[in-house]
Amino acid sequence: MSPGVTFERIYRELKRQLRDGVLAPGAPVEPAVIGHELGASITPVRDALHRLTGEQLVETPQHNGFRVPRLTEMELRDLYAWNGLVIGVATSRAKVDIVRDIRPPEDGETIAGRTAAMFLRIAAATGSGENLRAVAQLNDRLAPFRRAEQQVLDGLAEELEGMTGLAAAIGRTRLNRALARYHQRRTTETPRILAATLNAHA
Repeated sequence: MSPGVTFERIYRELKRQLRDGVLAPGAPVEPAVIGHELGASITPVRDALHRLTGEQLVETPQHNGFRVPRLTEMELRDLYAWNGLVIGVATSRAKVDIVRDIRPPEDGETIAGRTAAMFLRIAAATGSGENLRAVAQLNDRLAPFRRAEQQVLDGLAEELEGMTGLAAAIGRTRLNRALARYHQRRTTETPRILAATLNAHA
């Protein structure tokens, strides 16, 4: 297997584990251990971890090893707020029916996955690669918390369907209000969402 292929395989698998919450917040990520588990030498593992650090999915405290970020309540609120600002820009600049071709949910697909897909579709409708990349990165960073939301917040399916319907109709004013409620609800419940995320690894 070529070095490039090995790097991509390691990178994608580590990103999947981080998005799926397999690795606990604050847990150290040991390149040697990962390499043993994934059947790779330490070099492509370290390269993948450096790339994930750039994407803020991994951190290197004092440049001493790698670990999974463990956000504070303030940091998670800020992340939700930033997601709201980025999506708000996208809805104001969308040039086509935002979700006219969004695929229907697949069997077993989570609310978190469908929410990420909707936000990506909104970003894609701007025609801006930068906006799309920003939303994709936010989706990655928020993925563990969106899964935890299902343990804390009620009516998530109805909330998502409502936003998707407004996006399909390009009801910008009403959609922006719905998005504001969506993000306000989560910033208010940040302590419980964060606790649910941590409890998943207790």
